[in-house]
Amino acid sequence: MRRIIITLFTFFALFIVASGLYIKSVWNPSIPTVLIERVQTRATAHGGYVPLTHIPRFLQDALIATEDRNFYHNQGIDVEGIFRALYVDMMQRKLVQGGSTITEQLVKDIFLTDHKTIPRKIKQIAIAIMLSHSLSKNEILALYLNEVYLGHGAYGVGEAAHVYFGRSVNQLTPAECSILAGLPQAPSLYDPLKHIQLAKKRQWEVLKSMVTAGYITMKQAQYIDHTNLELISAP
Repeated sequence: MRRIIITLFTFFALFIVASGLYIKSVWNPSIPTVLIERVQTRATAHGGYVPLTHIPRFLQDALIATEDRNFYHNQGIDVEGIFRALYVDMMQRKLVQGGSTITEQLVKDIFLTDHKTIPRKIKQIAIAIMLSHSLSKNEILALYLNEVYLGHGAYGVGEAAHVYFGRSVNQLTPAECSILAGLPQAPSLYDPLKHIQLAKKRQWEVLKSMVTAGYITMKQAQYIDHTNLELISAP
């Protein structure tokens, strides 16, 4: 075990150094602009870009609690998460976990592929750090909420609100927001139009994450969990 830990620390140190070197070699002030343009272009093709002010705060909090609890405090990457993911990867002798923050997920969706390799992860971390130093947290969150894939061809919470509930995202209830917040992990598996029981189970996980993060109380979570959903008919 000691040998594994030493190896892991060594690999982690080299990983961070490589990320730093990559940042220096590819630093490009136009990257944030390119990212914004690509997200806005895709949003235009999927119902239009939705400003953060039009997205329920409950939905924002639900996604942060579920996907990146330290979003407002990290620099685009989660060092503890990366270290934990590397440990799992080493134990299983393959790339299994990603330890991705919201910023890293945004980078992957726009600039990279789903193919898991160490060079790709280094690139993802490097660009995420660049973005965290170039854009505000609200700007990054707004881009993510307009880009994240939520199933049925829906990119962004604006289009997903219409796909699943038949109305604008700013009209969603806390129960509906928590359903959407559970989708990024596995949109097909937790599709509420096809797998309502799995979607409800995932919804409860989201609500518990919100309780742990301090956004809501357990009593509120239980009330929301028992609130009826007004889903549209499955296609």
